[in-house]
Amino acid sequence: MQGFILKLTKSIKEDMIVKILTTKHYYTLYRFYGARHNILYTGRKIDFEIEHQGIHLPKLRNIMHLARNYEKQLERVYVWQQFCNLLDRHLQDTKEIDQFYYNLLNQHSKILEKQNPKRLVSSAYVKLLEFEGRLYHENICFICGNTFQDKVAITQGLLLACLNCVTAPVIMNKKDILDFYETKSLINISDSECTKIYNTILLGL
Repeated sequence: MQGFILKLTKSIKEDMIVKILTTKHYYTLYRFYGARHNILYTGRKIDFEIEHQGIHLPKLRNIMHLARNYEKQLERVYVWQQFCNLLDRHLQDTKEIDQFYYNLLNQHSKILEKQNPKRLVSSAYVKLLEFEGRLYHENICFICGNTFQDKVAITQGLLLACLNCVTAPVIMNKKDILDFYETKSLINISDSECTKIYNTILLGL
């Protein structure tokens, strides 16, 4: 079985609680002496087996690291881990999930080595919102309902508001952000604006 590690929690002594996203489930597993094994790392893809043990947490067994080239670059690893932490918080009460989430991580981890990591995560985030039916496509403020002028404020969940309703650190051209939501491409958005979008994403889903 293959999956992505989204969260690691220290347990008794050197044991670990490991949360792994697969194509159909979000597992919470127990790993004896997990702190000793550098294979266990947030964001990594692994091959593994599960050993069920009655009423206790199932055990994580026979782990194999399925390496990605981006793992050699610390900045990319850090951004990827932030996205995985965000996804863990979003799915924390879920056990059975749609394959979309696994596919999203699998596809984007393959190209992370070659792309700006913040741009890649921003694109993945918008795809997730659209899949869940929560991507904001409207030309009106989600608070007051007034039609936007040239500039919009971007708030948590990438909701758009007019400048009179919120004081947001991210203000962008309406056309640029709506084009991004439509195309999932940040080609018309500068690196500095992309970083602002990324920082808004980190506020949560």
